[in-house]
Amino acid sequence: MKPIMRKSFMSPHECEILCTYIDLRRKTGRVVKRMMKSGKVWEVHGTALTDSIGLTYLHSAEEHFKKRLSLSSSRLKIWDKGVALGWHINKWEFEYVVCIQVSDDTWPIGFAKGQDNPLVEGLQAKNAQVLTPMQGDAILFNGATTYHGRRKLEANSCTTLCL
Repeated sequence: MKPIMRKSFMSPHECEILCTYIDLRRKTGRVVKRMMKSGKVWEVHGTALTDSIGLTYLHSAEEHFKKRLSLSSSRLKIWDKGVALGWHINKWEFEYVVCIQVSDDTWPIGFAKGQDNPLVEGLQAKNAQVLTPMQGDAILFNGATTYHGRRKLEANSCTTLCL
């Protein structure tokens, strides 16, 4: 299944609410701080607000994937400047992914095409599909079968919601 970008999947107003929500949780110490090799990530998992957004957009995602889904698992994250995600595939419990760009920043995501494993084979630029979502845009893809990754984040931070 080829990854696609759906423009204006979520309204700017909803995105601003999520940004305010995670900022407030970070200020009050109610987030998980995870240190990666390349930097910090602040995240909340499965809150009433983020899970309800997954349920709100469930029908739209089901139409795209042409399958019955359960978007009741959500991850709202703030990525700090310099963080990068190497090539990876998701665990099967995160097979179908709806990744929404929440903040008003951009952070391109790349997808390996025509390769079994870019970690082993090396990735040629011509073999990557790169999508750059804007605020409110969503990228829908099969995360368990499609290698994906992100280069170093150039902006100060980036907030995403994955359903």
